[in-house]
Amino acid sequence: MKPNDRNREIAHHIFTGSTTMVGVCITVITLFRVMKTSMQTYADEILAIDTFVFIAAALLSYAALRKENNHRLERMADILFFGGMLVMPVVGIIIIYSTY
Repeated sequence: MKPNDRNREIAHHIFTGSTTMVGVCITVITLFRVMKTSMQTYADEILAIDTFVFIAAALLSYAALRKENNHRLERMADILFFGGMLVMPVVGIIIIYSTY
């Protein structure tokens, strides 16, 4: 496998993963609103910011797929995606702590 093919494969995985995580974030935010939790929590605000991080990662990975030399775009998308994924367990802990 050529290095360029490998980069396209990584960018493709980042693109599909990011778009999926946007849906997950929006679903959890919607569940917070539907449940009308009386407890004050920052989980939905953090998820809203995380949604924008995943959207940025998806846009950068899409641009990396469209461009021939895509190392910089793919690297930035990878960093954003990884950062967004690191925030998810923190939000999970906040949700668990605030509901129990």
